[in-house]
Amino acid sequence: MVKIDYLIIGSGPSGIGAALGLERDYLVLESSYEIGGFSSTIELNGAVFDLGGHSFHTPHPEIKELVYSSIEMHEQKRDAQCFHDGELIQYPFQKNFNSLTNTQIVNECRQGLSACDDGKNSAHFEEYIERRFGFGIAKHFMLPYNRKLWGRDLRRLAADWTGERVAAPLGIGEKFETEGGNRRPLQSDTVIAYPAKGGFGEIFKALGKRVKNIEFGKAVEAIDFKRKIVYTTEKQAYKYKYLISTIPIIKLVNIIQDIPPHFIEISKNLDFLSLKLGLIVINHPVDTPIQRIYSAEDIIPAHKIALNHNSSDYLRRLPKHGIMMEISEGPEKKILRNDMEKWIIDSLLKVRIIKTISEVEKIYLKEAKFAYPVPTHNRDSIVDNIQTWLINEDIYSVGRFGQWAYINSDEAIFRGFKIGREISSMA
Repeated sequence: MVKIDYLIIGSGPSGIGAALGLERDYLVLESSYEIGGFSSTIELNGAVFDLGGHSFHTPHPEIKELVYSSIEMHEQKRDAQCFHDGELIQYPFQKNFNSLTNTQIVNECRQGLSACDDGKNSAHFEEYIERRFGFGIAKHFMLPYNRKLWGRDLRRLAADWTGERVAAPLGIGEKFETEGGNRRPLQSDTVIAYPAKGGFGEIFKALGKRVKNIEFGKAVEAIDFKRKIVYTTEKQAYKYKYLISTIPIIKLVNIIQDIPPHFIEISKNLDFLSLKLGLIVINHPVDTPIQRIYSAEDIIPAHKIALNHNSSDYLRRLPKHGIMMEISEGPEKKILRNDMEKWIIDSLLKVRIIKTISEVEKIYLKEAKFAYPVPTHNRDSIVDNIQTWLINEDIYSVGRFGQWAYINSDEAIFRGFKIGREISSMA
């Protein structure tokens, strides 16, 4: 039996952060053979893909310093577009709808804005959209886009997360904070960063070099919280003093032996979004400056299209490039078509990212079960209830799905690092 003071499950962003925060007497168990989790990168037929489409931007100066001191980064302004009514306009739609040539849509958006308010204390996300942006913007983009993304009745979603994610409408100035500690929505001119060479996963490979004690291929099967022992699928045992878990909290409670059944039952009410990822290999270098395209229209399968090779000059020079499409599924939205590849190609032609079918070399479809935690009204109370019990047993659950929080990789690093420092200070 291995004995260790601090045992970490998972080497995604929050697991790496926890290890760097602890600095000593830790061991990381990783079920796969690669560091980075959902922030890792894959290469297919010479094209580079990030799973989900990533860029680095953070309101935490210490996390920026950590990343920039570990790897060379490339900075540039973000070029994101919205596809609507056959046109591409600057992102976000609610600030740039005036660019549309359809005057009826523009007028409806303007009229709606004249009667909107700040949306504070909205009962649910749908009400927030209607109050914050008015009927025009809600009708033409914000409601159909979010229904397409979440695949759920938007009244099931709370509105308390919108200040970090949803850009304000036209006429309200905003700036992405780089020192405030709190995330703000990305803007059309936000400066983002990306590894100067390779994919987004290179960040975590670089940070991983600072993680001195990690074992790969170690999937955790059971946790005996009374004896403080973790068992892997290979029946190896690890005795710990403190346990940090970065796996989804709904999985965590189901592998803890003799956990009060109440916690398993309430965890079933936590909702998550799954994705189909369309990974398209294009047989020539990237030939547009656009980095992201957002679409609310049903004729386009994806809500987000990421042109990954516009993330750095290095990727732009490669002889092929990769396009990633996020296609969501939900209880009220199923991908029923059996001609996914044709649908994907047709949509790329419609948004004018490719000119001919012959440019597409290969299409891969990949499943991503845990992609976004759904911000339902009860998720905080459920997670707080479970976390209180876990912490009392010296178990800490952290990360996007460890805390069921709609956060990016930089925030996951920060939260893991913070937990590591807090636990090490108690020793």
